[in-house]
Amino acid sequence: MLGGILTDWLHWSLIFWINLPLGAAALIMTDRALRRLPRNDRPHRLDFVGAALMVGAALVLLLALNWGSSRYAWTSPPLLALFGGSVVLWLAFALRLISAPEPFIPLTMLREPVVFGIVVAGFFSIGTIIGLSIFIPLHIELVLGYSASAAGLVLIAFMSGATLGSMAAGRLMVRIKRYKRVPVLAISIAVSALLALAAFPATLSLAEVAVLLALVGAGVGPMYPATTVIIQNAVLPHQFGIATGSLNFFRTLGGAVIVAIFAAIVLGGVHPPGTGLTLDRLMHTPSGTDFAEPFRLVFLGAAAFLASALLAIAIIEEHPLHGPARPQGPAK
Repeated sequence: MLGGILTDWLHWSLIFWINLPLGAAALIMTDRALRRLPRNDRPHRLDFVGAALMVGAALVLLLALNWGSSRYAWTSPPLLALFGGSVVLWLAFALRLISAPEPFIPLTMLREPVVFGIVVAGFFSIGTIIGLSIFIPLHIELVLGYSASAAGLVLIAFMSGATLGSMAAGRLMVRIKRYKRVPVLAISIAVSALLALAAFPATLSLAEVAVLLALVGAGVGPMYPATTVIIQNAVLPHQFGIATGSLNFFRTLGGAVIVAIFAAIVLGGVHPPGTGLTLDRLMHTPSGTDFAEPFRLVFLGAAAFLASALLAIAIIEEHPLHGPARPQGPAK
């Protein structure tokens, strides 16, 4: 809501500048908390080559997805070259994991099926949260015709649902033996709410959209604690940082990829790819432009991504959760 007010009455760039003091406060608080955690020190050699290959592969992929939404047709030579370059870099990263003395992501961790399944679930679920948080305000403004401030209010409903769902799931998972039921049921609710939004993208009231988005948030929010707890439960204690960092990387990568896909859907629904239209120019498109159908596809896509996360988390093995006095080894 504050972002909407800043955009409407001051300047849009302030929504970025305001993160500096907020980030400083978060840094101070997390630093104090982390200093109280126990340490599991082991000698390490950082694999800078592996890290560079992984980041490079991701950046080239994201550049291709971004340009495919605005500058070039998807089958154009520049985009095909970028996609091919990303594939080559990902293959080089995979070879580096096999050959490095201490790979950036340990092979023992990658061989754990639970780790792979949770990374996939985090990629699609948290990526969908990121994508929706960007395109929900656009839907409110372009399809329903409300201001940026109103879009901020609806976004509060979405994020409040996600926060409450995350907190409730974190408490329930440690009390329920079949803890996977918590995220599975929650995602099912989110998919149902997204299908309702897809069915009526332009006819729902602002209050109805807010309620449905609160349900979406409450359904997807549990994936924050669920993916973190389950992946940490599946690795050795000294691998907690690597597992959590890898999960966060692919969560963020999922968000970037899904945002690019949503952008391609919306922009392609208004003008063909390669015409130079970008998200920041959408507000200046001619009046009467029908954005309802592109956003219907966005909501359907979000439902499909969450269904993929649901499948990934449903098929992993459910190991008993361990507390602070857990054994020094993966849960089996």
